[in-house]
Amino acid sequence: MVNKTQLLRRLLVLGCLLLICFGLAGGQLVQLQLINGESYVRRSAEFLTTTSTISAARGEVLDRYGRPLVTNQTGFSLVLIYASFWEDQPDRFEKLLDLANRVKADDGAAQDESGLDAGVEEDNGAILNDVLPVTDTAPYSYIGESGDSARAALSTYIKDSADTLDLTAVQQAIAEAEAENMQNPQYDEDGDLIDQVERIDATELITAGEFIEVMRGYLERNAGLSDDLSEADVRTLVGLYYSMRQANFSNSATFTLADNISMDLIAYIKEHHQQYEGVDVESEAVRRYDTDYAAHLLGTVGTVDYDEWNGDKNGGPYREKEGYNMNDTIGKTGLESALEEYLHGTAGSRTMAVDIGGDVSEDENSSNAPQPGDNVITTIDLELQQVAEQSLQNYLAEYERGGAAVALDPDTGEVLAMASYPTFSLEDYYDTETVQARISDPRSPEYNRATSGMYAPGSTFKVLSAVAALEEGVINSGTTFYCTGVFEIGGQRFLCENHDIPMTLDVTNAIKYSCNTFFYHVGVLLGGARLEQWCADFGLGQATGIEIGESSGHAAGPTYRAVMRQADPNLRDWMTGDDVNAAIGQSDNAFTPLQMANYMATVVNGGTLYRPTLIRSIKTYDYSDVVVGSEPDVIDTIEISDETLELVMQGMSEVTAEGGTAATTFADYPIKVGGKTGSAEMRGRLNPNDENSPIVEYTNGLFVAFAPFDDPEIVVCVVGEGAGHGSSVAPIVRDIFDAYFAEEEPDTVGTVQRENTMVP
Repeated sequence: MVNKTQLLRRLLVLGCLLLICFGLAGGQLVQLQLINGESYVRRSAEFLTTTSTISAARGEVLDRYGRPLVTNQTGFSLVLIYASFWEDQPDRFEKLLDLANRVKADDGAAQDESGLDAGVEEDNGAILNDVLPVTDTAPYSYIGESGDSARAALSTYIKDSADTLDLTAVQQAIAEAEAENMQNPQYDEDGDLIDQVERIDATELITAGEFIEVMRGYLERNAGLSDDLSEADVRTLVGLYYSMRQANFSNSATFTLADNISMDLIAYIKEHHQQYEGVDVESEAVRRYDTDYAAHLLGTVGTVDYDEWNGDKNGGPYREKEGYNMNDTIGKTGLESALEEYLHGTAGSRTMAVDIGGDVSEDENSSNAPQPGDNVITTIDLELQQVAEQSLQNYLAEYERGGAAVALDPDTGEVLAMASYPTFSLEDYYDTETVQARISDPRSPEYNRATSGMYAPGSTFKVLSAVAALEEGVINSGTTFYCTGVFEIGGQRFLCENHDIPMTLDVTNAIKYSCNTFFYHVGVLLGGARLEQWCADFGLGQATGIEIGESSGHAAGPTYRAVMRQADPNLRDWMTGDDVNAAIGQSDNAFTPLQMANYMATVVNGGTLYRPTLIRSIKTYDYSDVVVGSEPDVIDTIEISDETLELVMQGMSEVTAEGGTAATTFADYPIKVGGKTGSAEMRGRLNPNDENSPIVEYTNGLFVAFAPFDDPEIVVCVVGEGAGHGSSVAPIVRDIFDAYFAEEEPDTVGTVQRENTMVP
């Protein structure tokens, strides 16, 4: 029999055990609910329901006749989920490197097999999402020019990480810039303070090789990167880590490791899903380029970068725009960028639910389908665009520079073709070798000369000078000037070498023979101020308002010279000699080919200045409704008398007739053509986008023409850098007319007549 003492002792032990159990349970509850409660709730939610974004297909882009320019095709991407792939995963770099190498092998296999079956569309292979602008192999160097978007993003990253990475040179530069901000603040033309720190390009303070090594050390010390990796593997992982940071890879944002992966790689990942926890395969609509032409117009797409997501770059900040995620594809240049709001579409979402038994199903109440973007019908005639680009290459390659061609409908402002030479490929735009070749080309293939190239118009400007002089009443149909080849004023001699013998010319013959002396007189009679105003009336030296990026250029005159003198007080004031040069299209005149085509279109249509456009209409994704129509946009109407029009049109008619400066190309052409040739002495950098490029002298050839003469349907402007004479580029205009009037099948004309040009 148990006595009381033993019973009490047993009860006491039992009570202690119960207290210990309750204490342990309570501790676990505190651990679960108070200390790690939020984390477990989040992980529980992730286990029970997973919501992923379904990207919307971008709208299609078509030519004016419905021929596809840019469409979509289904592709597959490898997507990393932060919580299960990266966060607190000791082997994350090992898994990341394994995936990267498989993607690279997938790319190589696709390229090796691309030509095996002629009936199968070529697959360009997987694309690894490495946005670090550093070459793949040592010795490392930066890709791109200082200040471009990729280099600028890297520079910002380096400056933000200068303390963390212990970059002494960058830290010192930042400190000096901050001191400069305080002691000597500078302001831009709008009166806003210029941040000197933002002006620092950190990629000029640390070499690409140094950056890779610094990042390697940081990742080894702080992120678990192995210290026995090869140089190539380190470059791969540094590039991907940087790309993750740029994409804000976190619990709130996934990271797209690779696009356009093959079915073989998808099958491998699925078969080994336990090995690749946190790796998902998503389908997406990827851009398909149905033409090799119009790259400058169509533009590029790419993943949202840091400055676009958080800043105002390229229409940002996108983090504040509904329907955008950090990994989204957006338009970067051309129409893709200009029409982003229409092309982007509305993303959808898919929520997957897991029940207690582990069965997976879609939660239809929480899922919604994406809506594709609107479709854009452009004004471009694809066949005409193709001819323009091929002809530019055929006739300008020998000059080893560049050029542009623009074809407009003079009665609407619609752009029928717009070509810039040299051009580039959208299909392999992000291919590493292609990128390097494009960047190293001194002719800057990505530079759209049609809308951004600024050229002295040369003698093509004489039509405007004639219109201005006739309308201002300083000359009339009976006004003549005698040309000996030399014009003297104020002790200066100005030459005219555009006709072989001295002659007396009226305005019509002055246009036909491109006589400088006649227009020297016009320049003196008109003066620079009035010429400057007439340029403004015709839209020269002003942005046209076209949808894609453009330069405004500038018109010569006392107003613009005053602006120039503010920047450089050593420049002289506007003088009579400037009036003389301005009237023949030299001096400070610099216009884009688009402006010159539009000015000529305004002349031949009788004085209506249209806003040039690349958009015929924008329709909903199913083409059922019109989102944006296509009414011509009139900027201004210029009063030009019938007599003035008759005189200048007659002069341009004779330019292409026997004895005119474009006669060899067009005298026997089956359709009557009018136009004006021009040449312009230039002095500029071999590479217009590189401040370190050497300065060279060359003569551009220009030709602005229209047809049919009696009822113009098309106006074309061609500029050939270094081509020497307007007649040298006239065959390019002829090729474009041949394509436009294809049913006429005009014969090819032989040699080119050269036009002599005054050297100011």
